[in-house]
Amino acid sequence: HIQNTSITSPQTVTMESWRVDPLAYFKRFDVNSDGKLSAEELMPALQSLGFDPTKDDVKKLMDAADNDGDGMIEYESEEFVALLDELDDEPLDKVLEAFKFLDKNGDGQISADELRQLVTKFGSPMSEADADKLIAIADQNGDGFIDYAEFVEMQNMSTVLI
Repeated sequence: HIQNTSITSPQTVTMESWRVDPLAYFKRFDVNSDGKLSAEELMPALQSLGFDPTKDDVKKLMDAADNDGDGMIEYESEEFVALLDELDDEPLDKVLEAFKFLDKNGDGQISADELRQLVTKFGSPMSEADADKLIAIADQNGDGFIDYAEFVEMQNMSTVLI
């Protein structure tokens, strides 16, 4: 019988908790408590999430998120946000590629109708009802169009819906 305690070792943390409170999750791996994550500190944090990164993968992540070039990811900065974006399921460049493909006229938005066509006819087609739910969630400002920011949010949500 295992006692449930409030102290959790990194190994027993579920992958979900890093999404719920990423700052608290990653801070546990900040061995020297300097408010920054080094590549050496990032590696075990990623492994605890189920990733199996090579040193090269970690370097790419660091390069992508480390805005000031000091080789560290600061928590209280955009660098940490960038790191989380990089860790998200869909690499952002793939999301941007998909958006540009769907944005036929290049105006920075996809019409709800175009999106409905796509999700009900291609890939693993959704039902009309599911498509309507997806569009209702994606079109946050209700203008009948999905802009890039809404599309990125939709991509993040799609893992929940599917």
